[in-house]
Amino acid sequence: MNFKNFWESKWAYRLLAFLLAVGLFAYVHAENINNTRQDAHSDNAITATTKRTLKVPLQLNADTDKYFITGYPENVSVTVEGAASLVTVTANTQNFRIIADLSKLSVGKHTVKLKESGLNKELSYRIKPATITVNIQDRKTRRMPIQVKYNRDSLAPGYTVGTQKLNTETAEITGAKGEINRVYQVVANVVMKRNTKETVSQEVILQALDEDGNTVNVVVNPETVHVTLPISLPSKRVPVSLKATGTAAAGKTVSLSTQTSEVTIYGSQSVLDNIDRLTIPVAIDGITTSTTKSIATTAGNAKLTAASPDTLKVAIKVSDNTTQTPNAPAAASSSAKADSTSASSESTSSSESASSQSADSNSND
Repeated sequence: MNFKNFWESKWAYRLLAFLLAVGLFAYVHAENINNTRQDAHSDNAITATTKRTLKVPLQLNADTDKYFITGYPENVSVTVEGAASLVTVTANTQNFRIIADLSKLSVGKHTVKLKESGLNKELSYRIKPATITVNIQDRKTRRMPIQVKYNRDSLAPGYTVGTQKLNTETAEITGAKGEINRVYQVVANVVMKRNTKETVSQEVILQALDEDGNTVNVVVNPETVHVTLPISLPSKRVPVSLKATGTAAAGKTVSLSTQTSEVTIYGSQSVLDNIDRLTIPVAIDGITTSTTKSIATTAGNAKLTAASPDTLKVAIKVSDNTTQTPNAPAAASSSAKADSTSASSESTSSSESASSQSADSNSND
């Protein structure tokens, strides 16, 4: 049988079938070995022991409507140990609780052992701390007005605080009966920057204080309050008078006038209360011809913070003093210094006539 005839014979097909069967057997056997190894690795991972420490909220089993309880931590540490998969599930779900059972305890201090509830029985655990000390007291609730406090020295000079505004006027305090009885006031301390000139609006944490200003351990509801303090500079509208200061030139008479009859002045309320008319000094030394000057409205009134308008245009009229006698030079000088505190009520000008005062002086002589 030659080679060509062999591949055309039935033996060739039998050989190919045999080789394919051997290859298929080898492939299936290798897959089974690999799966067995993976299953063994997974079984080892599932059955391996591990440990995790978890932070868990502490739950109280107590009549909190009747008692106020202090001294316990908000959270405790729980170390769980067991199969890795079980520990992982427990850590992710935290489907168990740590409980302090106070249901059978009365008023006073007590040491209580913590217990778990809902933890898988196949896990071992350790709670830290294992016990806690709690103080159980009769519960009391009281409603009190909120007092707003701030540092007045933080205000800019002359500025005042108007009527305060709060989003709620009262707060409810809850706690042990003895602590509630200690509370003297509930305060909202508003913090202001130095030289504050604008209205302050901020959210402030409420505090319950005793008579000495110490914080009392009670629950305040709400915890914060929104406070608005209107800050402004007091003002007042007053008439204006002009007053010549200094000495007029020899043989001259000086009169003052302005088109501004009233101004608005700003300052502390105590300063404003003492001013019914604003007298503005105008220096006339060395003036020999009529002129116009811009005078600061607050000139001579250092206690004022500001004024509107901040300057006045003052017309200074200089004329020859024809009524002066050779023997009375002092009269002319005196007339220039005369006080013209009376502003005209029939016009918008405020004036001083030094000449008429000079004439009266000569007549008296």
